[in-house]
Amino acid sequence: MIARPQISGRAVGSLSILALLLLLAGFGGFASVTVLQAKWLELEARQAQLEALEKRRQIPPEKVTAEAPIAFDPFLSEDNFALAANALQERVVGLVEDVEGKLLSVGLDPQTTGDDEAARRVSVHVAAELTSAALQKLLYRLETETPLSFISRLSATRPVAREQGAAAQQEPQLSVSFSVTGYRRKGSP
Repeated sequence: MIARPQISGRAVGSLSILALLLLLAGFGGFASVTVLQAKWLELEARQAQLEALEKRRQIPPEKVTAEAPIAFDPFLSEDNFALAANALQERVVGLVEDVEGKLLSVGLDPQTTGDDEAARRVSVHVAAELTSAALQKLLYRLETETPLSFISRLSATRPVAREQGAAAQQEPQLSVSFSVTGYRRKGSP
């Protein structure tokens, strides 16, 4: 008979713990390799994005200047508030007349003092009678032509028709009131 050696409980426990530690180290190594692969793929994707952006860039960095010329001047070109307000008022009145509207009143916001944006703002308030087609043309021209101007506080109401016959078949006039705001260039007095 062959004698079997007795394995103690401590040896079995220590071998189990050693096997468990080796198994955990293997999983940890696998996880770290997976994380490294994910980071590598992320870096490759960013590199591809960078290369795509470089290909799309049209102007080389050495040709870009700090003061690139603007094709149009978005600001009111007059030097002071009074001249800028007068120019904006003349522009609005001219546009109302161009679209065959009837101008009822024109007014200005007073100049504010200071060095902030409000001091550069020029606002004209207008009341007129226009057809809906004329109003559409007027608003389009105000917001697309230069110098840039912005429409605010627009109100359009349709008066009640009192006349019958030929006048009733024409396009109805709208009573319109709105404000137009333009800006002077920073540094203008």
